[in-house]
Amino acid sequence: MVEAEKGSVGISKDVVTAIAGIAISEIDGIANLRADDGIFRRGEGMRRFVDTNIEGETVNVTVRITVVYGNPIHKVAKLVQTRIKSEIEKMTGLQVDAVNVDVQRLVQPEEPYVEEEGFEE
Repeated sequence: MVEAEKGSVGISKDVVTAIAGIAISEIDGIANLRADDGIFRRGEGMRRFVDTNIEGETVNVTVRITVVYGNPIHKVAKLVQTRIKSEIEKMTGLQVDAVNVDVQRLVQPEEPYVEEEGFEE
């Protein structure tokens, strides 16, 4: 809870989780953990990939990501940490103690579909 002038403000764990998930979805080089999705899932589905723990006014976050091959894993992970910490602190006023990044998969980028000339079915 954050103390305010005329009471207190409670911020749900789900809100903090959503902030982290949206921050992740805006980072290039990350794919969804599910093979049939091309981007990191927002909304209810992303809760499977983001865990938050709030104790008092401090937050710990653990995220599970898939990196698209060709992107430096350490740079993507560091960007995830920085972006999540920044967004949660900016939007909630809570202090982020740790952002743990678990890179679970590495996937090939999807080849763009190019229609070949002269191809007939």
